[in-house]
Amino acid sequence: MSAFASVSSLQNGQPEWKAGALADPLPAFDASLTCAEVYERFNGPQPQIAAAVVDGDNKVVGIVNRLRFMARYAQRFVPELFGKQSITRLANTKPLIVDERMALGDLGTMITLDCPDALRESFVVTRQGRYLGIGTSETLVRSKVALLMAREEQLNAALLAAQDANRTKSNFLALMSHELRTPLNAIIGFSEVLAQELFGPHANVRYREYAGDIHGAGKHLLALINDILDLSKSEAGRLDLYFEPIDLSILFQDCMRLLLGRAREGGVTVTALVGDGVPMLEADALRMKQVMLNLLSNAVKFTLPGGKVEVSADIGADNGVVISVRDTGIGMAPEMIPIALEPFRQIASPLSRNVEGTGLGLSLVKSLTEQHDGKLVIESAPGIGTTVQLSFPPARTRNRRMALIA
Repeated sequence: MSAFASVSSLQNGQPEWKAGALADPLPAFDASLTCAEVYERFNGPQPQIAAAVVDGDNKVVGIVNRLRFMARYAQRFVPELFGKQSITRLANTKPLIVDERMALGDLGTMITLDCPDALRESFVVTRQGRYLGIGTSETLVRSKVALLMAREEQLNAALLAAQDANRTKSNFLALMSHELRTPLNAIIGFSEVLAQELFGPHANVRYREYAGDIHGAGKHLLALINDILDLSKSEAGRLDLYFEPIDLSILFQDCMRLLLGRAREGGVTVTALVGDGVPMLEADALRMKQVMLNLLSNAVKFTLPGGKVEVSADIGADNGVVISVRDTGIGMAPEMIPIALEPFRQIASPLSRNVEGTGLGLSLVKSLTEQHDGKLVIESAPGIGTTVQLSFPPARTRNRRMALIA
């Protein structure tokens, strides 16, 4: 079996790549052969590229490369001097010899760093100390190509499996979210009826309190399910967006009005600023409001009493729109930012331990921002605060006058 066939068999199922895959079982030359006899063999109709020189026990004592041997044997007086002598006189008696079990990566490193000449001369592969075959630069390159192809196939298979798993997850989340929202809406509606005592007062006032608790818990769970559904749809590219020109000053005012009560309870000051000449943003109004509420509620949530939260909009360097949400909150280490962007992940911090949250906010913001062709960047430091910046390209802007005409 040729070296290429051996490599192919590895590609088709063997888990390990070893030097034995490179062993081309070319006939070895017995050390008793004379240089003249070797010349006749190398000068035949089907000469081999190289040959191992072995003793009577099939142990390697050298290697003879055809091109090198023929070039030297063609020199003046060499045939007369060495023609009747053993081939060991003109062979390389210290060739690179590797065991068939050597890993292909280790072999490549050895040849590159210690024995680069082995690529030109070839090397010998042995099994239990005895000759197995010749390894050449050609077989090494073929094996490397085959290895890369096999790894590419594995990566493609893994990618397809991951995509399939992600689709399955998204479909499952979407299905379960729809299934859960129907009974949850009923729970929220009936608990509101009980809490407001629409059909008469309760005999015990505690029942009204319990109904209020059920109503609050149901709304919280429904909000979580809606976030999961939105995230799964966004990741699957099935989130329907309706683009229209949005006035960012109005968007900021609406969001601040909804968060004003929470900010007052937490002793946090929230301000908004829209720079001069900032164009309108071409976006889905509902989803952009969802993005801003997520960012602002996070900023308020993780800012201690007496702290500040500022939301602003300016014209970017590329004439796009840049929205920034800055806070003086607890912040986080830079290496924690990628973790915070993962779904269902929260940063472990003594200051954030008692803060409610599902870990979906930032990942949903990132996904929705990218659905609007935008880019999310976070800068943060512990004890200093966090700045979240959303950058939208010029194609996502609309001149105010044009928007009014439209």
